[in-house]
Amino acid sequence: MTAVFRRTATSLGLILAAQAAHADLTPQQVWTDWKDYLASSGYEVSAQEATSGDTLTVSDLKLTLQLPDEDATINMQIASIDLTGQSGKVSVSYPNPLVISVSGVEAGGAETVGSGNIVINHTGMVLEASGDPSNLTYVHAWDSLELTLADLAEDGRPIPPEAVSVKVTLGASDGTATMKTGAMRDIDQTFTIASVDYDFRFDDPTSDDGGTMTGGLTDLTMDARGTIPAQMDTQTMKAMLDAGFTVDGGFTYRAGKSNIDGVGDGEAFTMSSASQGGELRFAMTRDSLAYDVAANAMQVTVAAPEMPFPVSFEMARAALKLAFPTARTEEPQDFALGLTLGDFTMSDMIWGMFDPSGKLPRDPATVALDLTGKAALLFDMMDPEQATQAGMSGAMPADLESLQINDLKVSAVGADLSGNGAFTFDSSDMASFNGIPKPTGKVDLALTGANALIDKLIEMGLVSQQDAIGARMMMGMIAVPGDGPDSLKSTIEINEAGNILANGQRIK
Repeated sequence: MTAVFRRTATSLGLILAAQAAHADLTPQQVWTDWKDYLASSGYEVSAQEATSGDTLTVSDLKLTLQLPDEDATINMQIASIDLTGQSGKVSVSYPNPLVISVSGVEAGGAETVGSGNIVINHTGMVLEASGDPSNLTYVHAWDSLELTLADLAEDGRPIPPEAVSVKVTLGASDGTATMKTGAMRDIDQTFTIASVDYDFRFDDPTSDDGGTMTGGLTDLTMDARGTIPAQMDTQTMKAMLDAGFTVDGGFTYRAGKSNIDGVGDGEAFTMSSASQGGELRFAMTRDSLAYDVAANAMQVTVAAPEMPFPVSFEMARAALKLAFPTARTEEPQDFALGLTLGDFTMSDMIWGMFDPSGKLPRDPATVALDLTGKAALLFDMMDPEQATQAGMSGAMPADLESLQINDLKVSAVGADLSGNGAFTFDSSDMASFNGIPKPTGKVDLALTGANALIDKLIEMGLVSQQDAIGARMMMGMIAVPGDGPDSLKSTIEINEAGNILANGQRIK
């Protein structure tokens, strides 16, 4: 069933999205643009068209999409859509409810492997197009929209409604989208949604397994830009990117929550989470891929039979940033990695498992890392064949040129480590450092609270006196006293000769 519904988002986004327009725009021009857009996205389109006065009625609309990775075809069908010309603009209206029939067929087969209806109930929906056929603007709005799944079946057998239930409710929304069409289709859209709530339920009729997942987001603001070639092979991502496909967008939200209750293999489990705002950004071109995701004031609680008590923790901020090249190039390209687990705290019950007497400081902990650099990828990541060969070869996948440690911070249980530095790499010398390019550069480190932490670990019986002596000797070899009490600092340098120096003293 997942394969059947997985790729419906593209067509839904087109059919429900919006754009604005000019004086002589006609319903036929808008409908032609839709067909061209769907065709460029890999859909086969068929429909009946009838004109009455200023209204074009598109009925028995059928969309067929070949899934590149599933060796299957998805079919979608909509009964009718009306496009009406009014004062140089075109308004679009849908049945209420709007029913989209979806089915999946394995490649080369005639039998449907899965089917169902996406039922969309809406109030206050407005969709209006204006402009000219090569530069359309759509404006959309609705007061509420509810999406449910109905009449599900798998391999021709109906799935009882109580076995699978899916409902997504959207609050008030408005937005605009522009489409400029030439050799490429340039899309730019922004919109807001007051709220998104979801309710997913599953109950296996043949066992006790089942569960629910509910939650939602509030005050979403979304934006997206992209380029879609008029003609492209949609069967592989590499072919799409080579043709010029790009996407750049994201969303922010004010608050979010989720709850999961389930039974698996006869054992119950629950998980809940909440956050006070967050964001997600995504960008992809032929040469690069980037993600940037973050959540603020996270709270998570998990309970399961194998746990002696519920596990709960909080973080002021959790963030992950990734940016890296995806295409083979001669010149090194930028990459970045960022990770933040800010002000992490956990429940006293978890602390009590290893520190029942409360000897360790329980201040919020932080782990932060910010890396940037340059590297040349030695294969095309979006080419499955090249990616497989690169994984099997065991060779270095990229030629690393430089690495910048912009920020390093680890703060927990009374100790604090921070640092920054930079290195360059010589890929012509793979012998000096056992198969990695020879680095040259330095990193500056600062550590506070280490000796006090070691004393507490000895007192708790977690570290022996002998191990503590070894740790302190190691710190003495590579660090010098810092500017304050119980503080150390160190500059670790790798010079052109391949020597490793700690505060000017050679250690390798």
